[in-house]
Amino acid sequence: MKKSIFILFIIIEILGCTSNKTSIKKTLKEKIKGNWKTEHLKDKWDDTPFIFTFQDSVCSYSQAWGAYSPYWINGDTLNIKEQIIKKKGYIFGGKAIYQFVIDTITPKKLVLKPITNDTKDIYRKDKNDSLNKILLTKVKEQFNWRIERIAFYSSECYGSCPSMYLEIDSLGNLYFKGKYYTEKEGLFSGKLSNKNFENIKSKINSIDFNKLEKSYSANWTDDQTCTIVLKTKDTIYKSECYGFYKEPVALRILFHSLMELYKNEEIKQDSTIINEFMFKESTFYPPRPPVPPIPFNER
Repeated sequence: MKKSIFILFIIIEILGCTSNKTSIKKTLKEKIKGNWKTEHLKDKWDDTPFIFTFQDSVCSYSQAWGAYSPYWINGDTLNIKEQIIKKKGYIFGGKAIYQFVIDTITPKKLVLKPITNDTKDIYRKDKNDSLNKILLTKVKEQFNWRIERIAFYSSECYGSCPSMYLEIDSLGNLYFKGKYYTEKEGLFSGKLSNKNFENIKSKINSIDFNKLEKSYSANWTDDQTCTIVLKTKDTIYKSECYGFYKEPVALRILFHSLMELYKNEEIKQDSTIINEFMFKESTFYPPRPPVPPIPFNER
């Protein structure tokens, strides 16, 4: 009898430890969800912050661009699979696993310690940069926009930038037009899942549209233009960005979500939606290149 009780006690202890580990894992995964940006690296303020966005099982881990990557947490170790890049019929990446120790996590702050050299190389400014920690702050929802319609447009560039136009109505109906270098070209329609629609609304609610500039422009001439139009009950907001450079980080994160959205939804080819679009596709031209400096021998 005593032996049976002892064995039962051991089983309960093992199950309890397993349950606690699972609980800790779930807690970390719940805490890490959301959008984060670097404030500084190596004690220096950085004009171009690194951006981490964590959803249920996928994330971005450097810049808000391209396909999301799978991630998982073992104990206090964050594992992120290398981003897969598809370009001109070729597939790159998707092999390396980047690892970080989750050093600190609060509702406002996340501190990650890169473990491997491959991981550190992504964020180093130079080869001699030891980069022991990456300090991030959370991009928070601060507004409650009464969304009636969302429109997003991305232009071509001198490379293979995905060019598309899409609109989302207040019910989550998606109208999509894939133009160039998108995985689906032509007219498509579908209904956003509640999770994806809430994700988009959350990112919109992180932006102060009243303070957005009408246009942001990088000082180079070979990039893409992205445009957002938000129709609320009271007004229509519009902002255009040429190149990712000076626009608010929260806006950049929203662009990324909208650009990847059609890949994660069940949409069907539908030529009848041509009359469903409320807004016109945006046209924005890159700035002229700066005047080259006068050679020293001509001054």
